[in-house]
Amino acid sequence: MRVKPKYILLVSDAIIPLLGLFVWNWSLYFILLFYLLDLTAREVLTHFKTREIYRAQGLKNTQKWQRKGLLSGVLFVTVVAIIHAAVLWMNRDIHFPNEIVSFLKYEELGIQQGYILLPLITYAAYAQYRMSFLIPGKARNVLMDSLWKQHFIALGLIGAGAILAAMIGTFVVLPDEITVCAIVVGAGAYSFFLEKI
Repeated sequence: MRVKPKYILLVSDAIIPLLGLFVWNWSLYFILLFYLLDLTAREVLTHFKTREIYRAQGLKNTQKWQRKGLLSGVLFVTVVAIIHAAVLWMNRDIHFPNEIVSFLKYEELGIQQGYILLPLITYAAYAQYRMSFLIPGKARNVLMDSLWKQHFIALGLIGAGAILAAMIGTFVVLPDEITVCAIVVGAGAYSFFLEKI
């Protein structure tokens, strides 16, 4: 029995956050930084996919791409701000610059993870782009509007999830384990059921 690549991607996307939580004792914010790095890679890859669609379909006018890219950039920054506001709402004592430096300098097996994690996320995102978009030749058939619509839905769901987490955090302090598992399940469900391109 051959395992579908989609299942492999789902498992691989869940491994690092779960290892971070249960093995390496990462904080919730460390895990969110991992997801933000992945989100940044997806933001960039949406432009790579669009470029490939333009090339494969012989499209010339880039104004629509530029408008969607600008809107996406604004949404991306808004989502990142909402996530940080939610974390600050749940943990008033957090100091983001110190946490980011600690995240990048965190050592496992004597190596700072900034040197491993950033290239690993970049490589994994490119490998997924190559395996699920370039090799099957999706650029010939995918409409650019569909690609960007899916990207905007993902950003909207992430922003809504952060707002919901902040609202729940106002009334109940959830353990990091529950929050991280909810994030992993939510990201996996989106990838499995909604992500088509």
